[in-house]
Amino acid sequence: MPPAASPSLPDCPENAASRTTAFASATRPWLVAAIVAALSTACAPQAADQGAGNASPQLTHPPTEESNALLQADTFDQVWTIIRDTHPDPSINQGSWNEARLTFRERAIAATNLEAFRATLQDMMQTLGDSHFAIIPSAVAGSASAVGGWSGLSVQVIDGSPIVTSVLPGSPAAAAGIVPGWRVLRSEGDSLDGLLAEIPQPRTALERSTRDRIVNGFLRGRPGMSPEMEFVDTKGVPQTARFTFDSPPGEVVTLGNLPPMPAACSARILTANEVDSLGVDPTTVGRVGLLTFTIWMPALAQQIDAALFGFRGVDALVIDLRGNPGGIALMVSGVAGHLLDEPTSLGQMQGRAMRMDFKANPRVVDGTGTHVGTIQAPVAILIDGLSGSTSEMFAGGLVDIGRAEVFGHCTAGAALPATTHPLRNGDILLHAIADFRTPSGVSIEGTGVCQRIGPPPTPSDYAACPEAELRSALRWIAAERAQAKPTAPPAPVQQSPG
Repeated sequence: MPPAASPSLPDCPENAASRTTAFASATRPWLVAAIVAALSTACAPQAADQGAGNASPQLTHPPTEESNALLQADTFDQVWTIIRDTHPDPSINQGSWNEARLTFRERAIAATNLEAFRATLQDMMQTLGDSHFAIIPSAVAGSASAVGGWSGLSVQVIDGSPIVTSVLPGSPAAAAGIVPGWRVLRSEGDSLDGLLAEIPQPRTALERSTRDRIVNGFLRGRPGMSPEMEFVDTKGVPQTARFTFDSPPGEVVTLGNLPPMPAACSARILTANEVDSLGVDPTTVGRVGLLTFTIWMPALAQQIDAALFGFRGVDALVIDLRGNPGGIALMVSGVAGHLLDEPTSLGQMQGRAMRMDFKANPRVVDGTGTHVGTIQAPVAILIDGLSGSTSEMFAGGLVDIGRAEVFGHCTAGAALPATTHPLRNGDILLHAIADFRTPSGVSIEGTGVCQRIGPPPTPSDYAACPEAELRSALRWIAAERAQAKPTAPPAPVQQSPG
């Protein structure tokens, strides 16, 4: 697999010379947190401190040039050794990883600041060409400021242009009048085209998703900040909007050494007016349940289960995983159990010394002990380039066994289960420890999960419909229900007398 674009680019907001120092420095931690969340964990627990992985006591006296060099050498060796011993592909030890050590070690030791040192480590890990390898700065890990602000604005790069693909109702971006389909030109005077020019042309889904996350990170800030953004609408008319970042909806959750992340879940039945506004006849889709959650974390498990138990009688189910970066992979089996009639594998995780089958058992009994069966209706999953990791395992597994279809742009292609490890300099290493394949043996890493029914939305689709992915899903649901509708038996042939 060719090397992916670097997933840890904390300085991107400052690459544009005209961005104010205050706005850039406030945005930068959010960018790191957003990208790390995209690469975020699968089901592995935090690594235990053993051998080369032990975290040494931190220096308490002012560091000297010599002590910095020693600490950087020690930390570099720790990172290299952990990956050598835990990477899911043991063949990296047959030359390539040894060559990486020789190539980058002296550069790491000679780094004059932490930023340069982290960049060297990231460059070394980038030679693997895999997702879920990143250095989480100590200032970001566990820092509440890394949660950042919320605008309700999502952007994807489509055909080379940064296009607004989602504006959540009631969000600061919606209040500012921003609508899907607009092309983003500048934020606080800094050109998005200039930022994109510095990012290599993506060759894989993982590289494309990394680019999308860099762009979205560039547009973020802390609660209370009010950036001015410039756009071009679908008629070519320049538009300017200013909004104030709010605190993200839901609750802030933490996991191990990863930065805190916002978690929110909502569930409802789509109204006839909503369906009709998307150009779909409500009578053709029936009662459609819509479940949305922003991350796969145990804090949301009870809400997700309650929603799915409540959807037992729907005519169709839509699960919205757009922007969901992943989380705890073990949740996949529990959620999928609401949708399956018999024990079914959604895929396998294979590591150096372990193998795990993601088998889902039917969830036929609710929390009160009542037998409720499972959901029999068609299932559509909404995705985009920011859907990663556990979201991809869930969607890819259900598509593979024919239980669901996905709608939207291809997912991130970042599906390697990973864990975190404390480093001797205080930073955190995020590193993959296994590979994941669907039941038929398909690897999602690097390629993602892609829409199979028709093409994904174009910029004009987003301009014409604020929920382009949902519209495609509803059209498919209508077709599925029409195909499944039983036809009346033929009338008996009347025999002529005589």
